Amino acid sequence: MSGPAGLFREIHRLRRFAHELQEQIDRLPRQQKAQQAKVARQEEILRQTQDAVKHLKVEVHSKEGTLKALHGQIAKYQKQLNSAESKKEYDALQHEINDAKAACSRLEEEILDALARSEEKAAQLPELEKAVRQAKEEQAKFEAAMQERLASYQAQLAETRQQLQEREAILPADLRAPYERLVAARGHEALSSVQEHSCAACYTEITAQQYNELQQELFVLCKSCGRILYLPE
Repeated sequence: MSGPAGLFREIHRLRRFAHELQEQIDRLPRQQKAQQAKVARQEEILRQTQDAVKHLKVEVHSKEGTLKALHGQIAKYQKQLNSAESKKEYDALQHEINDAKAACSRLEEEILDALARSEEKAAQLPELEKAVRQAKEEQAKFEAAMQERLASYQAQLAETRQQLQEREAILPADLRAPYERLVAARGHEALSSVQEHSCAACYTEITAQQYNELQQELFVLCKSCGRILYLPE
C-alpha cells in the first residue's frame, strides 16, 4: 500500500472487533449472575409460599385447640347453669356462655379463612416448583454454553490482538508516536472513517484539502475531535 490509510482502516477494524469481543467476555459474568439471581428469586418465592402454608397450618391447629377448649368451657358453664342458686349467678353464667359462643363463631370463621388461604397457597406450590426447575435448567444450559462461548471469544480475541500487533508493527515510524498517544487516550475510538466528506465519529465536515490528502493516503486528523481519519474502501 502507498500510504497509511489502508493500514489505519484495518487497524480500526481490528480494534473495534477486539473491543466488541472484550465486551462480550465482560458481559458473560453479568449474564451468569442474572441467571443465578433468577434461580435464587424463584427459590425464595417457593420458600416463602411453603413457609406460608406451614404457618397457616400451625395457625389452624392452634385455633382448633382454642376452639375445642372454648367448647369445653361452654359445656362446663351449661352444667353450672343448671345448678345456679340465684338469678345473678344464672345471668353471669349465661353471659359467659354467650361470650364463649361468640368467640367460637369468630374462631370458626378464622379457621375457615386460614384453611382457604392454606389451600390456595398449597395449590401454587406445583407451579412454583416447576418454575424453580426451569430456572435451574436454564442456568445449567447457560453455564454449559457460557464456557464454550468464553473459550471462543478468548481465542478470537487473542488472534485479533496478534493481527493488530502485526499491523501496528508496520506503521511508519513518524506516525507511531501520535497513533499510540491517541490510542492510549481513546482506545478503539481513536480512529474514524470519513462518510460523505464528514468524520463518522463527530459528524464534522472535513475540508477539501483534508479530503485530497486522504485520497493521497496521507496522515490526517479530524480538526474537531482529533481522531485519525481514513477513507472507507
